[in-house]
Amino acid sequence: MADTINTSTLGYLGNEFQIKLVKCFIEDQKFFTSIVNLVDQNMFSDEFLRKIVKFMKERYEFNETVTNYFEIETLIRSKISDAVTVDMCIAMLNKIRNIDLRGMDLVEDTCERFFKQQNLTKAINRSIEIIKKGNGEDYYEIEDIIKKALETNTRQDFGYNPMDGMEEALSEDYRNAIPTGFERLDSALYGGLAKGELGVIISPSGVGKSSATTGFAAYAATYKCEANNFNGYKVLHIHFEDEDKNIKRKYYGFLSGYDACELSMPNVRPYVINMLQNEKKDEGRMIKENVICMHPNSGEMSASELKNKLKQLIARGFKPDLVIVDYFECLKLERPETSADKEWTREGITMRKLESIAHEFDVALWVPVQGTKDSLGVEYVGLQQAGGSVKKVQIGHVIITFARTPEMASAGLLNLFIQKFRGGKIRDEKMLNVGFNNGTCRFTDNQNDELDGIDYPSQQTETAARIANNYRNNHP
Repeated sequence: MADTINTSTLGYLGNEFQIKLVKCFIEDQKFFTSIVNLVDQNMFSDEFLRKIVKFMKERYEFNETVTNYFEIETLIRSKISDAVTVDMCIAMLNKIRNIDLRGMDLVEDTCERFFKQQNLTKAINRSIEIIKKGNGEDYYEIEDIIKKALETNTRQDFGYNPMDGMEEALSEDYRNAIPTGFERLDSALYGGLAKGELGVIISPSGVGKSSATTGFAAYAATYKCEANNFNGYKVLHIHFEDEDKNIKRKYYGFLSGYDACELSMPNVRPYVINMLQNEKKDEGRMIKENVICMHPNSGEMSASELKNKLKQLIARGFKPDLVIVDYFECLKLERPETSADKEWTREGITMRKLESIAHEFDVALWVPVQGTKDSLGVEYVGLQQAGGSVKKVQIGHVIITFARTPEMASAGLLNLFIQKFRGGKIRDEKMLNVGFNNGTCRFTDNQNDELDGIDYPSQQTETAARIANNYRNNHP
């Protein structure tokens, strides 16, 4: 039986091929720059070619320049102490310099295929080792290993010219923004949070992060416009702490305008059901078709696992336009990249992962962040009052903060501040004494409108009776 050719190194392609390949590295700078992340000098069968390629890679990693013949010779003479080895390397360099470049295109194509294959093989072998260990929590690491191998196997991006595609860049819909439903905030954000953007909300506990993001989700799902073919936007709503029934009631409160706490009252419940089945039937249908809620246990879903869920939903035909992750501290942090990585470093890695998800899947992604104890009961909350690593906050395309004193809470008010907006100039950064009803998940700009809700149990009975009477009078 014939012997199998060993294709694990470049040796099977012959010495002349390897010499021509290194000549391509030196003389075709664009080619070397595009493939340098793939190249492993140990794949060369000749000792002196390995040394030359090693010097080229080290030089590129240091200053991102491709070495010429003079620089390589200088590195050989300055880095190698053995005189015989120096002479042999110089002789090989002269051989590279003098060899012709016929078949250059074939050499480069063969080289690229070879190193891609080797790179992917290494990734697969690492994945097999993870599987052998049998730790289910590490399985998501396999996807990252394979993805990094495939990304490395892609030639480097050499950028773009800002003058190309001028018409598209200057089009009116250059930002495909998804509105929040709070008109003043949407106006300040030039339409809302755009697809591909990460929105961060910093707020102390109890102010209304979950209610606000539920309102964002409900409004997007029922908002008809040309961009969504007048069918509303698709929403993936991930909540960790609120019970399913409470989230459902927030959606019902949003649709009906009745406080979530009042929905089960005997003199309110039948009217709400009738409203959702009749007057708000279309909006209810849109939420049924456009919203998927998930309730993982706190600390049991990572950003990588969220990415996998998105892939599964898309494979089933549900492509989200908006993703809500309520809230950041409930996510399982991404695995550390090195053993020295602290928890705060992992927070930055996790938030960066969310940003990459927004970009890769072309979704607008809102994620609230818990404020520190210093953010409780104050009129102003800034970036410095986000708990944990500041890195996780800096990553956001849009950052807003909520602040509320006890007196403001009693009046159903909060202060909203836009701290960061990458998309343009912040033109309305302070929204003071904004009405916000946790029960209906709706904001009201008190500069133009009256408050539309009551939050406190002591007032609920009176409010319920008034609602029931109003409904009877309007629906005889």
